Amino acid sequence: APAVAAPDPTVDIFVLGEVGKPGKMTIQPGSTVLQVFAQMGGFTRFAATGRVQLRRTNEQGVENVYALDYDAIEAGLSNDGMVQLIPGDVIVVPQRGLFE
Repeated sequence: APAVAAPDPTVDIFVLGEVGKPGKMTIQPGSTVLQVFAQMGGFTRFAATGRVQLRRTNEQGVENVYALDYDAIEAGLSNDGMVQLIPGDVIVVPQRGLFE
């Protein structure tokens, strides 16, 4: 029988909150935060883009929350957009406050 090529490995992450397409995303290994921002359908008009969260659980089961400022990334003031995502990462885009 012919050998069946193994599918390319992919990474499953999750996007929640004020984004165009919330839910599970299957991305290529090595995909960056900025690439995922481009694939998640953009932000809603209620998104607090200055305080996006990256939630990552380590091997010990401890969740770490990292702040991502999309406005600073887009302006070239932050290189957090280059962070590579790993399986199970969750990106949370909160709703902005009244005066935000």
